[in-house]
Amino acid sequence: MSVTTPQINPTVSRLRCSKSGQEVSIGNVRQCPGLCSCCPAPGKPLVVEYDRAHVRAAWAPSAAPSAGLFRFAAGLPVVGLAPGYAGDVGDTPVFYHPRLSEELDVEVFLKNESRNPSGSFKDRGLAMGIALGVAFGARRFCLPTQGNAGVSAAMFSARLGLPGALVYMPDGYQGSIYHQACRHFGGEVVFAGENIAGAGKVMRTALEAPLARGEYVDISTFFEPGRLEGKKTMGFEIAEAFAGNPLPDVIFYPTGGGTGLVGIWKALNELRDWGLSDPAHTRLPRLVAVQSDRCAPVVAAFEAGARDVTPVVSRRTVADGLDVPGAIMGHAMLDALRESGGVALAVADVDIESAFADFGQIGLGAGYESAATLAALREARRSGAIQAGAKVLLLLTGSHLVPLSMSSARDARRGVGS
Repeated sequence: MSVTTPQINPTVSRLRCSKSGQEVSIGNVRQCPGLCSCCPAPGKPLVVEYDRAHVRAAWAPSAAPSAGLFRFAAGLPVVGLAPGYAGDVGDTPVFYHPRLSEELDVEVFLKNESRNPSGSFKDRGLAMGIALGVAFGARRFCLPTQGNAGVSAAMFSARLGLPGALVYMPDGYQGSIYHQACRHFGGEVVFAGENIAGAGKVMRTALEAPLARGEYVDISTFFEPGRLEGKKTMGFEIAEAFAGNPLPDVIFYPTGGGTGLVGIWKALNELRDWGLSDPAHTRLPRLVAVQSDRCAPVVAAFEAGARDVTPVVSRRTVADGLDVPGAIMGHAMLDALRESGGVALAVADVDIESAFADFGQIGLGAGYESAATLAALREARRSGAIQAGAKVLLLLTGSHLVPLSMSSARDARRGVGS
C-alpha cells in the first residue's frame, strides 16, 4: 500500500464545541484540534460539522471492495488516503438471530464488529482519528487504553508510515495479548495506574514535561474529533442494512467512553438533516447504554437526571471495555439517550458472564462487553421495559478471543487449573 497524505474533506464546514455550540472555522485550525479552548467553560470535545448541500451533491456510498471505512466518504472528514488504508475496516454485517429471537420473543438483530482487522470496533475510530490528525499536521500519537484502542492506534500509525504510537496501559497488562499486539505494530508501551483513568493521568503528566511537550497528539476517547467520525459509520451502516424497512425499535450499546453511542446517534441525525434518510426510517431507534454495575457512571447520571456524568470509583468488571469511571462526553451521551427516548442500564457481572457463556453455546464469537447487551436485553424483557415483538439490535463490539486469552493468562498467574 502506498503512503499518502490525508487532507480535510471539502464537505467539512466547521468544528463545534459539543457543550456550548460555539463554532470554530476549519480555516483557523493550525494544529490537530483537541478539546475546546474558546468557551467560558473550556475542555469539552469538538465535533465535526458538514455543509449540507456539499454532502448531498457528493453522497454516493461506494460499492468498491477496497472502500471499507470510507464508503461514505462525503460524510467523513478526511480524503486523499490510499485505497487500502482502511479497506478492511467497517462494513460489518447486520443479521437476524432466530434462536435469541425465539428465546426472548422479540426480533433480535446483531451487528458483529469482530470482523475489523484488530477484532474490534475501535479500528473505526482510530483509523479516522489518526488520518484526521495527520491531515492537521500531527506525526505521533499517544493514548491510554485497556487494550483494543492501543492496538488500533499502533496498527494505523504503521499503515501511514508514522513513528510508533505511545500507548499507556494499566499495571497488570504486561505480557498480555494487547501488549504483544501493540509492540507487533511498532507501538511503545508504558504501564501505569490501576485502570484507564489512572493510565491517562500518568500519560498527561508525562506529556507536560519540557522534552515531551508538543511531540505527541493525545488521541484518547473524545480528545480529538476524528474517532467520533469513524465510529459514526456504524450508524450509516445500520441505516443501510435496514433500507426499505423500519429501523430497529431499540439499539443496545455497551458503553464505556461512549464514542460509538454518540456516533450512531450523530450519523442517524445527520442522514435526516442532510435529507438522505430512507423514507421508511420515519422513527429513529431508542438507545440503551449498557454498563456493568461495577462501573456505571452513565447509569448513575441518567437516573439522577443529571446533565453531565460525574466520575465514579470503579470496582473492576470482567468487561474491561466497560471499566471507564468517567466520561468526558457524558453530556452528549445523556443527550442522545434522552433525545431518543432511551435509557441507561447496569447489569451484574455474573449476568454478563452467563451471557458470554451462552454466546459460546450458540456459536457467537463476541466478548464480555458484547455479552452485556444480551444480559441487558434479558433484564429489559423480564421487567417489561421491552415489549414482545419489538425489533432490537445488539452491538457486538469485539471478538471473544481476546477476553478468553486474558482470562487464561489471569488463571495461569493464580495457578487455576494447574
